[in-house]
Amino acid sequence: MTMTAGLTGAAAAQGTGAVHGFAGAVLPMAASQPWYEVVTSVATLVAALGAIGAIVVGIFTIRQRAESDARAQWWSRVQWAVDLSFEEERSRRTVGFEALALLAQSPLARAGDVEFLRGLTLDTLAAVQSRGEGPFSLEDASQTVEGVSSQSHRVTVGRDEVAAARLRSVTDAAQNLATPGWIDELARTRST
Repeated sequence: MTMTAGLTGAAAAQGTGAVHGFAGAVLPMAASQPWYEVVTSVATLVAALGAIGAIVVGIFTIRQRAESDARAQWWSRVQWAVDLSFEEERSRRTVGFEALALLAQSPLARAGDVEFLRGLTLDTLAAVQSRGEGPFSLEDASQTVEGVSSQSHRVTVGRDEVAAARLRSVTDAAQNLATPGWIDELARTRST
């Protein structure tokens, strides 16, 4: 039994050495450095990762703030143009509808915004439709040719009504809606 115990003791000693050799190979830095230096290295790594995370969050916040500021400026322009589109003076209404058509094409315009802008044209276009659905001629267009029958049955429209039709065409296109033919024709009306 003493011989067996001696072999078992030698095998155990050899096994313990093998475990220490494996740990020393896998963790050479940990085995050769005191624990506080390892903790310091890990803490530095964690701090660096935290700084990178803060930079990413900062960039995201700046982009979000820039988009929010751009939307606020876009909306203030929309409010200005909407006010103009309800003016009594037709030339000012024209400017309002033309500005709204440009603003509706902005990448800042969301689906709900486009639907709102489309709704601004309903009353103006209903007034035109009550007079007829074309052909159209601008009321300030020169009527130099008299007696021409094609001019006598044209629906006379104002530039503000043409601008409202353009806004409607733009918003319909943005929403993938079909624009009625008479509105497209009205939107293309030019002075002769």
